[in-house]
Amino acid sequence: MRVALVCDWFLPRQGGIELHLRDLALALRRYGVDARVVTTTRGPDDVDGVPVHRVRAALAAGAGFAFTPGGIARLRDVLRAERFDVVHAHASVISPVAYAGALAGAREGAASLVTFHSMLHRSAFLLGASEALFGWSRERILLSAVSSVVAAQAAQWMPGAAICVLPNGIDVPYWRMAGKAETNADEIVFASAMRLSRKKRPERLVRAFASAVRFNAGTPAMRLIVAGDGPERRAMRRLASSLDVGDLVELPGQLGREELRELYGRSHAFVLPSERESFGIAALEARAAGLPVIAMLAGGARDFIARGVDGLLVRDEPELARAISRLAIETPFRAYVTAHNRSVPPAYDWTDVAALHLKYYGEAAALRDRTPRANQP
Repeated sequence: MRVALVCDWFLPRQGGIELHLRDLALALRRYGVDARVVTTTRGPDDVDGVPVHRVRAALAAGAGFAFTPGGIARLRDVLRAERFDVVHAHASVISPVAYAGALAGAREGAASLVTFHSMLHRSAFLLGASEALFGWSRERILLSAVSSVVAAQAAQWMPGAAICVLPNGIDVPYWRMAGKAETNADEIVFASAMRLSRKKRPERLVRAFASAVRFNAGTPAMRLIVAGDGPERRAMRRLASSLDVGDLVELPGQLGREELRELYGRSHAFVLPSERESFGIAALEARAAGLPVIAMLAGGARDFIARGVDGLLVRDEPELARAISRLAIETPFRAYVTAHNRSVPPAYDWTDVAALHLKYYGEAAALRDRTPRANQP
């Protein structure tokens, strides 16, 4: 089976979807699938053993790559020449390459899927417009989302559409090799990992942590370590200093997977403050490492974090502060969640996630081959 993973962005550009595509391609290739990436991002033709087809796109001044009609034709030519059996497009709300790839694949006779990777609650009406314009159902394209939250948002704006869930995956055994911090400790370390941008709301995390420190009055001692980089890093430092927790908040910058695993091994809990996490892969990695996880109820992490079992789900900043305080103070509760997370591995290992992808590739093929009712006797 030859599978094209089509996306607007790929490595060497760094981001969650880029790493996901690389890992998905490698997982599928371990199943014997000839998985390849098709993208407009410039770079090498091979990334970690994954073949990459780089489609040339026009460069618009100040706007990055512009996907023109000529670019669409070149994308169609690549899909036709490579004779892919499956075209799996990975999209945000505005993803011209992914959408064009899905449509071109369907019209070339390939089984075609689209997976939505972004929260859609504020702009999902564009999906309804795209259904009217492109006719996903008429083209017999299988629609999916990375979490139940995103699937529900897509279905709200596309009446009658069936949206399946195709989640992200992780190497569960790798993260379970993290070291084990002592449950009872003189200093409780809270870890986080995210891009330090307004969308992720890292300043909310700093404020909630400062509130928890004030409430706990120094007993036990607490520390917050936020891995990642981005435009809000300086603002976070200023805010932490203004709230008198500057010496308790560490911003080590972007960390690789080995460094993150080491951080989780010496931490006691993980916190993800963003409400617009379509999945929350960093939270899943921390959960696999055995950490209790605090995440927002509105995000995709609720698919794998059961409240009071794997961690805590909160609605707003005050609840976030109370959850941080609770995990610091209530040693028995923290010990219970930690013991559960260390002994019960989470779902979403790549072995299972890749098998689920193959299942839906089969369903997309069946959808492609299904005879329209209007032509049935």
